[in-house]
Amino acid sequence: MLAGCGGSGDDAAAADDKRRVAEYLRTFLIARDWQRWPDYFAPNATINGSDLALQIMRGTAEGLNYSFADLALTVEEQIAEPQHVATAFVLEGRHEHPFNDQPPTHQTLRIDGFAFDRLEGGKVVESRLFLDVWGLSQRAAAAARSGRPQ
Repeated sequence: MLAGCGGSGDDAAAADDKRRVAEYLRTFLIARDWQRWPDYFAPNATINGSDLALQIMRGTAEGLNYSFADLALTVEEQIAEPQHVATAFVLEGRHEHPFNDQPPTHQTLRIDGFAFDRLEGGKVVESRLFLDVWGLSQRAAAAARSGRPQ
């Protein structure tokens, strides 16, 4: 899906940037290790245009981990160019508590996500983080109707 975003950018710096982005997604969305924030994000970093980057990431992670037991993140694809990384990832977990007004299904559900990051000096200075909440709602409704994982 991300292949149309540009060049391969497979040099050492691009590979390191890809690794760092994958690490921060797991560190914050799954492990919620907020002490490591300065390891990955510049002091004035923004997420989705807001300078409340830490609060946005923390609120997102806490909500996901509350609603979904055994939450796991898989990076499906990454494309890197100098100082830019596009990442497609999947979150999967058992839906045990309400999420976005969706009652729990007690089924394992998939949430598609995308992160578009700009890095300087090995740290994220700007991130656009998107979770497909509409798609999740559709899968949750289908799981509730069928009783099968989506």
